[in-house]
Amino acid sequence: MTINLLEDVAPASNSLGAITEMAQNMFDLEIEINGLEELLKQKKQNLTKLAEHDLPDLMQELNVKDFTLNNGAKVEVNEITSGSIPSAGAISKASGEDRAELELRQQQCFAWLRAQSAGDLIKSNVEVQFGRDEDKACNDFAEELRTRNIFYRRATGVHHSSLNSFIKERMAEGKDVPQDLFKIFIGRRAKIKGDRNVR
Repeated sequence: MTINLLEDVAPASNSLGAITEMAQNMFDLEIEINGLEELLKQKKQNLTKLAEHDLPDLMQELNVKDFTLNNGAKVEVNEITSGSIPSAGAISKASGEDRAELELRQQQCFAWLRAQSAGDLIKSNVEVQFGRDEDKACNDFAEELRTRNIFYRRATGVHHSSLNSFIKERMAEGKDVPQDLFKIFIGRRAKIKGDRNVR
């Protein structure tokens, strides 16, 4: 029996080369994506600095309340008061100590709101999940909910605009709001109104 090394070995090494090339492409893409995510994070920080510090400060210094860019977009600075409560989505994305910290802060925020008779700001939704091969049970359950006019998907949170309105109103009345707990920001923010596709 004669073995042709070129015929018998070449396909294997070609396949191995293809695997190596794909794996290298995957590795390179992961590095590129990490770099782009880091760049995006930096760009967002730069935008926040411009919107909340540099531009409002300069406009105040020059006594300009608003102006229009050459492309027609209007720039104005607004006084803002905003706070936050960790969302279910943010908590589910976090891990370890970060997740525990976010869960604790969320519960503390909810407890404080309830103690201030503002528990109606907290909205709850219920989501029901079924496992594999439970399609019939899921369909039956969904039909039961439909016939009873009940819609489920559980998530508990406070809409950011409702929270911000509550915080602003309470502070205007001279009442206390835990600054650290709600991560309250009080300041000015420049806002651009107009078509972002026009330069």
